[in-house]
Amino acid sequence: MSTPSRIDLHRHLDGNIRLRTILELAEKNGIVLPASDEESLRPFVTVTSPQPGLLEFLEKFRWSVGVLQTPDDCRRVAYENVADAHAEGLDYVELRFSPHFMGQTHCIPTPAVVEAVADGIAAARRDFDVPTELIGILSRTFGTEVCRRELDALLGFKQHLVAIDLAGDEAGFPARLFTDHFDCVRDAGLGVTIHAGEAAGPESIWDAIRLLGATRIGHGIRATEDARLIDFLGENRIGIECCPTS
Repeated sequence: MSTPSRIDLHRHLDGNIRLRTILELAEKNGIVLPASDEESLRPFVTVTSPQPGLLEFLEKFRWSVGVLQTPDDCRRVAYENVADAHAEGLDYVELRFSPHFMGQTHCIPTPAVVEAVADGIAAARRDFDVPTELIGILSRTFGTEVCRRELDALLGFKQHLVAIDLAGDEAGFPARLFTDHFDCVRDAGLGVTIHAGEAAGPESIWDAIRLLGATRIGHGIRATEDARLIDFLGENRIGIECCPTS
């Protein structure tokens, strides 16, 4: 019997930064962290207990991206994500990132973030035998205009991407606000995977499919509230990127 493949289709590279790297970048960039060693820092940047909601969960990212001050910092994080996937024995990984979110603390230009991440992934592909693809995220939390600029930057490097995602405050910024964005995504020939059905109900998943053209859904845990939706997902082979033990 052949060994099953180990894959990760939903890994946020901007939320998957080594503790040691956070400490080293903070020291290099003169940033004060709430802790000075890995174990003391861990509770601030990892989820160790249930969170009251999605936005509280996302707050865990704040210290991680807050140490990114230059494009080289972003390049390092991207490279290390692939190195870590190799160390974990993954056979295939898709890494996703929000360039505006990564660059906002220290005003790194969004196109520079995209270029640095793409370069880091390309270098790591050469050094590690892990098939890796890259997904760009539009951070809906920052509004439609920021997402438009984010999309423009990502499409400038579309040859390095396989898909575009929409993530963030799902309840506050519903799919209908982003139909024009994803018309452009599909016109560019990129796949569409949307975070939906977590901070909002199954209707959010329907909208992600019908309005944005999603062929995969991030998290999607509230799909179970709508039996018709479950049947539709199965019949149309629309995957749910969900951790069953979370």
